[in-house]
Amino acid sequence: MKKTALILAGGKGTRLWPLSRENFPKQFVEFKDGRSLFQMAVIRLLPLFLCKDIFIITQENYKFTAYNQIDQIKELNPAAKTALKGNVILEPEPKNTLPAIIFSLKYMEYKFSMPADSLVYVFPSDQMIEPAKKFIQAMRKAESPALAGRMVVFGVKPTHPKEGYGYIIARNSKGAYFMVDKYVEKPPLAVAQKLLAGGAFWNAGIFCFSKNGFLSELKAYQPQIYKYYGLDYEDFQRKFGAIPKVSMDNGIMQNTKKAALVKFDLRWSDLGSWDSILQYYAGEASNFNIGKAEFLDSSDCFTYSGKRLMCMVGLKDVLAIDSSDSVLLIKKGYSDKVRDLVALIEKKGLSHSKDGLTVSRPWGYYTVLHEEKDYKVKEIGVFAGKSLSLQRHKYRSEHWNVVEGRLDALVGSRKISAGRNESIFVPRNLKHKISNPGKKTVKIIEVQIGPRVEESDIERFDAYR
Repeated sequence: MKKTALILAGGKGTRLWPLSRENFPKQFVEFKDGRSLFQMAVIRLLPLFLCKDIFIITQENYKFTAYNQIDQIKELNPAAKTALKGNVILEPEPKNTLPAIIFSLKYMEYKFSMPADSLVYVFPSDQMIEPAKKFIQAMRKAESPALAGRMVVFGVKPTHPKEGYGYIIARNSKGAYFMVDKYVEKPPLAVAQKLLAGGAFWNAGIFCFSKNGFLSELKAYQPQIYKYYGLDYEDFQRKFGAIPKVSMDNGIMQNTKKAALVKFDLRWSDLGSWDSILQYYAGEASNFNIGKAEFLDSSDCFTYSGKRLMCMVGLKDVLAIDSSDSVLLIKKGYSDKVRDLVALIEKKGLSHSKDGLTVSRPWGYYTVLHEEKDYKVKEIGVFAGKSLSLQRHKYRSEHWNVVEGRLDALVGSRKISAGRNESIFVPRNLKHKISNPGKKTVKIIEVQIGPRVEESDIERFDAYR
């Protein structure tokens, strides 16, 4: 029996703005022990799946971010990293979870052998799940019902009524699983309270099914989507834009008569909003912070900060999030409204919804430390074995100051190697290139000076790698 895992990593995570941005969404943001939610999702699966059987579907914009984050997972050897990066599937455009799953299955068939009775597990990339041992136990409980044709969903016992979650009413225990009676999608608070009192589960958004069982239900309940599955992969890819936007829950799980639920007896959160982060981390604490904070005569408050000290005085039920270029203040219980705020920011033409001051690139990242009209200061990180493109700038010169590691550079016809506390000057209009031949990230402080210090002032002569 073949087992395959699919990680959904294409979402934007707008409710976690300003930490999550369109070009660097929440699944790639560092949340715990130096790891992102995406990296934790991959690591969680390693005891259950071979890397060649773990697939990741994401957007074109996030391809190199996914590659870079895979490269940073210390638990993976080089062969495992290569296998995982080879299994990154690029969705032609965002179409919700059901089209993403179908497109991924078609890709797996196109690239590899996938028998009809193959088991497929589907995981979001933006969840906290602990401990790992109980997660593995729950995954194994799903195998038997899934092989019998059941569409398995995983459920969490609610700790409080939550409007933004889906609820599942499941009874008639079959030992390792329950039969699903009904789905209730994001009910109002009063209904959520009744569902909680009645023993309903939160929908964890994780699924397990056999390939043929899934396709049977897809054909029965979503024939307008199933017809696309009959196309060959390349034709499906070309026509993907016409497929309807439908979630797995709405399209299949709420219609099927074969839904089963495996209970998660563990700690779970989708970290979908700032309120959910507060609930996950704070527990019963009056105030909680991620980063540096001080509270005076304040209660039930939360702060998130990077390097700056956050201070609250005389406040109650306030969430304060400090990012590189934006500060968000919201009343506790209102964090689901952040999505509306991001829409307002986009409508006004501000760039803050798309990028922060740190921008991910295929070769590493850069962070804008300071910027004025005619100069800019950046921290640049070049990952091990990576190179920027050969390029030149018409309007600016650059000063590179190495603060960590050692780089190789080409400046005009000169080949230069520079290490910590050494610098290189690049005049305007001179071709240049940076490479990192080492095994650790090289960090550079770059000072750009000129009448234009924009990202558009780059003429490239080869590709980065």
